[in-house]
Amino acid sequence: MTTEAQLPQTGNALASRPLSANEEFLYAFDRGNDLGVFGPRGIVVGSWRLHGPLDPAAVQLALNDVVARHEVLRTWIIRDKDAPHACVYPPSPVDLTVVGIPPAADRERRAYEFLDEVDRAARLAATRMPLLQATLGRFDDNDAVLVLITHHTVSDGWSMQVIMRDFGICYAKRRGLPAPELPPMRQYGEYASWQQQARHGKSAAIAREYWQTKLAGGKILTTPTDRTRHLDVPPVYSVYRYLFERELVSATNALAKSLHSSSFMVLYAGFNLFLHRRTGVSDIVSPIITSGRTEEPEFEHTVGPLFNFLPIRTDLSGCANFAELVHRTRAALLEAYSYELPFGDIIGVSEPELMQGPTNDLNGVVTAFQISQFPEELEAKGVGDIRYTTLRQRLTSSEDTSEIPDGNLWDFDLDPAGNVVGVVVKFNSLDFDQSTIIAMIDEYRQLLHASLKSPDSELPR
Repeated sequence: MTTEAQLPQTGNALASRPLSANEEFLYAFDRGNDLGVFGPRGIVVGSWRLHGPLDPAAVQLALNDVVARHEVLRTWIIRDKDAPHACVYPPSPVDLTVVGIPPAADRERRAYEFLDEVDRAARLAATRMPLLQATLGRFDDNDAVLVLITHHTVSDGWSMQVIMRDFGICYAKRRGLPAPELPPMRQYGEYASWQQQARHGKSAAIAREYWQTKLAGGKILTTPTDRTRHLDVPPVYSVYRYLFERELVSATNALAKSLHSSSFMVLYAGFNLFLHRRTGVSDIVSPIITSGRTEEPEFEHTVGPLFNFLPIRTDLSGCANFAELVHRTRAALLEAYSYELPFGDIIGVSEPELMQGPTNDLNGVVTAFQISQFPEELEAKGVGDIRYTTLRQRLTSSEDTSEIPDGNLWDFDLDPAGNVVGVVVKFNSLDFDQSTIIAMIDEYRQLLHASLKSPDSELPR
């Protein structure tokens, strides 16, 4: 239970509200203020290269404007076991750190190194308002790196892009320059209210019946860990990063187009094949992470934890070739999207068990699969006299990164053109050695290469 001494010291709360289904999901993983989803490493990091006249005072004011606009950035979840709820606090200044980056011959490379340094050191207590921090690293007066950090209890990957877009507009306006108007938006508290009401509607009842039937007898697949899991020991999350070679990206996009599918569907079909090869299981139930914004488009510009988990069930039994597997995967995904519910509601009606495979070993973890696709950015045109570009080709792996609730995460980054830029794999290094993660990725890539080269050939067994 949250005590009074643990509450944000920013004055009295302006309002309180019930939790959204997403916040309830995070609350279920509560391990206190020092660990897990409410701990200082339960964060989301975004970074951009800025080109143009940079005024640190205006940067500060623009960041403050963003916090005033999005109340979720100053919202704290009260983890009262009897009546958990959220409290919104008054706006307060963003913690902005401005530092100089020493001259470098290759500024692009140094920008990524700076990002990695900030990321490794990043800590953000979930009780410190606002739940947005910023570091501005300056090469000179017209070239800088901006790193934004939010707590995951108040944002997600999509939200970071919204925050940056709003910052760009607010920065231009603070300097008296022409800029687009900020788009109309709805607060996350409105989303929480809408979501709670929708859970009791006719569509939700139909969706619950669908998931109860769809997941009947199914077991969420897990992959075996290198060591015995000790759930009472704090996790140590690491990240492995690599780039997709251009040939693989082109082949993925080409097959997707020929099969009237998306690149994500092809990549996820390859992941299903990988899981089948790893476990010998043909009836695969594995979760994907969605933006959570497709149900109600009017929340496209809302900042908050809207992400959702969907357990996708795909049967590989009798599948003749990879092209057929893509069709099966596509059908399973489209069906799941049409009946999307908050993950907690899906689990509540289906109660699927965890399964590793024929060994029936309990030392396994669930691997979530996601494609990071974000709203249209202003970076191509810039805003005011600033042009910004996302730093998205990170190559450095790290033994210390932000935490996720549990298990592994495979995150594929798609650029605005729809190309796979890079892949991020997060894992608990107490469960896996990095060499095991690399072996998994290598196996996945080899399977994908072979499948894309001959999509009508028999699946590798």
